[in-house]
Amino acid sequence: MLTLAAMKSLSDKALFELIQQSDYEAFNELYKRSWKNLYTIAHKKTGSREDAFDLVQNVFMGFYDKRVQLQINIPVQDYLRNALIFKLSDYFRARGFQEKHYKNLELFMANRSMTEHFHEQELEMAENEYQDILDLIYQTIDDMPEKMREIFLISRSENYSINQIAEKLNLSPQTVKNQISKAYAKIRQNATQHHISTAKIAFIIWLMNS
Repeated sequence: MLTLAAMKSLSDKALFELIQQSDYEAFNELYKRSWKNLYTIAHKKTGSREDAFDLVQNVFMGFYDKRVQLQINIPVQDYLRNALIFKLSDYFRARGFQEKHYKNLELFMANRSMTEHFHEQELEMAENEYQDILDLIYQTIDDMPEKMREIFLISRSENYSINQIAEKLNLSPQTVKNQISKAYAKIRQNATQHHISTAKIAFIIWLMNS
C-alpha cells in the first residue's frame, strides 16, 4: 500500500487507475484535489451552498460507483467538471431557471455580443440537447488555430483575466481580446450552420464557464 506522501505525488491518471481497483485512499486523494474547484463552480451557478455541496457529492458518488467500467480519454479533472455540468443541467431542469440565473445568463451573453432573445422553453430544449451541443462546442474548439484555442481554453477553464492571459502568453491584451472574440464567433457560426440558436449554445457555454 502506498504511503500518503507517495499518493500525493501520483498523477490524476495514476490515481484513477488505482480507483478502478477500488483503492479508496486514491479516491480520497482525488477528491481532496478536486472538490474545491467543483464546489466553486456549482456554488457560482446555483447560488446555494447546500445545493452546491450536494451536487459535488453526487458527482463523486457516481464516479466511484461507475469506477470499474469507466473509460476516460480526457484529463480526469475535465471528466469530473463535465460530470458536474450534467448535474447542473439536471438541477436547472428540476427546479426551473430562476430569475437570478436569467440575469446572469443575460449578462454573459451581453458580454459576448450574444444579443438573441431567449426564453424558458428554449433553455429547456438546450438542456435536453446538451450532449449534442457540447460535442459541437468541443469540435469547434478542436478545429480552432492553435493559439486561438489555447487562449480560449485558458480564458474559459482557468478563470484568468485578459491581462493575466496576455502576460502568461507574452501577448498584448488587445490580441488576447481579439482571439477570444473570434473564438466565440466561430462557435456561433458553427452553431448557426447546425441550426442551433445562439441562446441555446450560450446557455451551454454559460454552464461550462466557471
